[in-house]
Amino acid sequence: MSYYCDFDSAAAAIDGMLGELVREQFGDMPRGEMDAIREFVFRDFMHYLATRAGIYYWRRFSEKKARQVVCIYIERMWGRLWDIATEWFALWKMKWNQRVRLVFSDEEFRRASQTAKWASGLETVMKRIKMTELRLFVIANLIRNGEVAGVEQIAEYVIRDELNSAVERLGPEKTLEMYKTGQLTGRLLQRINSLRNVPDPLLLLKFDFGKTSP
Repeated sequence: MSYYCDFDSAAAAIDGMLGELVREQFGDMPRGEMDAIREFVFRDFMHYLATRAGIYYWRRFSEKKARQVVCIYIERMWGRLWDIATEWFALWKMKWNQRVRLVFSDEEFRRASQTAKWASGLETVMKRIKMTELRLFVIANLIRNGEVAGVEQIAEYVIRDELNSAVERLGPEKTLEMYKTGQLTGRLLQRINSLRNVPDPLLLLKFDFGKTSP
């Protein structure tokens, strides 16, 4: 008989633990923005735990199996998780301040994001590759390289940007060939490793600090 672990309960316990850390550091922030920060912290930390557990290096990813493995990992590490979370959160906050640029109006957001232009064949290419596995591969390697804040969004941008560059240079079919032969993952690893030399923000977020939640 296989052991069943209640992932939702484990995740709720992690969320409560992280919520304490967020309130300590961002307690003077409006409620809506603090809730958004807390969601980033939770998702980033769960990715961190999954990476520590080795899940994102599976050849074939299964969400159901991954939830069980993460849950069991949380149970096994529970006695140390507060210390792990506290140390991780200190790095997360530093990376959040480094990698995230906040804007405060629709106009500012449009000006800051209008430089992104994607090749016409990009979406077609993305539909023909295993994006879930590629995203998890990039997330795991971002984390291994110390990029622990906004990992889902940064991974998405890095993948899209690298694929876009390949489509513009080579066209959709040769880009797909790069993916099949592993050349694309090699380029993504080079891109991730190069981030340590890039001090600039990688993620753009728009928050309305003039509104507060009840």
